[in-house]
Amino acid sequence: MDETNNAVPVEPSGADPATGAEADRHHLDGAAVRRMFEHAAQWLEQHVGAVNALNVFPVPDGDTGTNMHLTMRAAVEAARRAADEGAGAVIRAAANGAVLGARGNSGVILSQIVAGLARGFGDAKTVTPDELAKALAEGSAAAYHAVTRPVEGTILSVARAAGEAATAAVGHARASVQHVMTAALEAARVAVRDTPLHLPILRQAGVVDAGGEGYRLILEGMAFAIRGEILPRIASVLTLPTTAPVTVEAAEVAPEVDPLAGEWGYCTQFLVVAADGKPISLDAVRDSMHEVSDTTIVVGGEGFVRVHGHTEDPGAFLTRAVQFGRVHRISIEDMDAQAERWRTESSDGRSSAQAAPAAPADASPAAPPVDLAFLAVAPGDGFARVFRDLGVVAIVAGGQTMNPSAQEILDAAREANARVTIVLPNNGNVVMTARQAGAVASQVLGDDRQIIVVPSRTVAQGIAAMMAAGLQAVGEPSATAAQMEAALSTVRTVEVTTATRDVDLDGVRVQMGDLLGLVDDVVVTAGTDLGSVARGAIDHAGGASAELLTVYRGADVSEADGQAFGDSMAEVYPRATVEVVHGGQPHYDFIISVE
Repeated sequence: MDETNNAVPVEPSGADPATGAEADRHHLDGAAVRRMFEHAAQWLEQHVGAVNALNVFPVPDGDTGTNMHLTMRAAVEAARRAADEGAGAVIRAAANGAVLGARGNSGVILSQIVAGLARGFGDAKTVTPDELAKALAEGSAAAYHAVTRPVEGTILSVARAAGEAATAAVGHARASVQHVMTAALEAARVAVRDTPLHLPILRQAGVVDAGGEGYRLILEGMAFAIRGEILPRIASVLTLPTTAPVTVEAAEVAPEVDPLAGEWGYCTQFLVVAADGKPISLDAVRDSMHEVSDTTIVVGGEGFVRVHGHTEDPGAFLTRAVQFGRVHRISIEDMDAQAERWRTESSDGRSSAQAAPAAPADASPAAPPVDLAFLAVAPGDGFARVFRDLGVVAIVAGGQTMNPSAQEILDAAREANARVTIVLPNNGNVVMTARQAGAVASQVLGDDRQIIVVPSRTVAQGIAAMMAAGLQAVGEPSATAAQMEAALSTVRTVEVTTATRDVDLDGVRVQMGDLLGLVDDVVVTAGTDLGSVARGAIDHAGGASAELLTVYRGADVSEADGQAFGDSMAEVYPRATVEVVHGGQPHYDFIISVE
């Protein structure tokens, strides 16, 4: 749950500012901007686990760090493909990549910050301290604009503090780009520390905002690049306490060293999908991949797993992956060759993007488009089947533990081949991403294509919306979407999962390992007995007067156990019809629709 994810601040490495010409430079060219984004993505990547692990909300959805990192990766990859060497062109490419690659609410907000930076840079070939400060302020403004109801004590506060400090810094008599970035970073650090002053839930949990900390890490990575320093290597995954800041022990930073030096290996990414209905253990995949790569991100669940890692032997990566399921969307990138290309081409004034042009966009389908199609995000194979049975033609795998990108939604909409595609995000942390995909649909898919988002925040809401669509007479897509949106309020969603940390939430005492009962993403009960936790949540959702309870069992729940649970609920709620359906969702034992 990315909206209120929070992390303890990580103290800076303690590196001394670089000296010499690099530190005193008064402009950034396109190559320097690329290095800034490369460093930022790599620095954030080293802290992903720490940011993810410290989620104030005690459910297994702590993915702020992952979402922000994958968004930055998309920005970096796009920046490398920029045809123009100018700073403005490079960051515009990065912004486009971030917008399309944005995942989760934190990733969408971050993409808008990058888009604001691009507006601040404009068409400049090189960026002065004044222009850098303007860009950081524009990034903050864009982030606030992207959120319907801005909340202080989040990444928004941190971005604003950084922009204001950068603007003030340009008044310094000897201001340089390093001076501006240092001021922005210091202000961001203070703003992260102060986020609990704005949000009671942060004070209660003794943590700070994860999105804000992620943005601070990005600025810190950019500062390393501006100073011409290599990034410190974090020796192991950070395990941070919830009550005090942590000092990161890192190797000494060497100034004026090639930031691309060293052995990087192959950046290998792929999707593993369960075969023949066999579940995939996220922990088993993670353990297996860590045996051949020190730098691996594994997200997803039993039905689908996304792997991103750095390895010298991508073949070994893939060999291990196929034992868990079918491997799709394989991407292997030689980072050593890429680094060498960067060094070579930087020396002769050419862009790395010139050596590796972007692949052409997928051709439009030959068949004429239909007028209307439905697209749904589904957290498991069972839910995917339910949605297809209801008329959904395009499924995007994802949900609580693996938020899809805007690009994945756009790709699925392209495959649906409809003039209007109605998208059901089915998760509160995917709604902003879906809307971002909708905002760029016409320019990515064609002027005659449109995406309408029905803001379903749970899969139960999405199913209710599709049932309403099935009852709607054929008419304007906007009318169908309105009918679907009206149906969202007819259902309450109960979720049963296991707590990932100790916390007090609005009077509910939660201990790590407890069963949690959530109603519409709010924790209402906790305990050790499944029946009492489920009943407490269902009662809170109006179960006493419900006519229908649909129980969707998770990937780890057998058919027999699911039916036994359903039978017990039928005894407790005799007025309601109780149905048990395979959902296949990871980490959540039961998702229950109360109607």
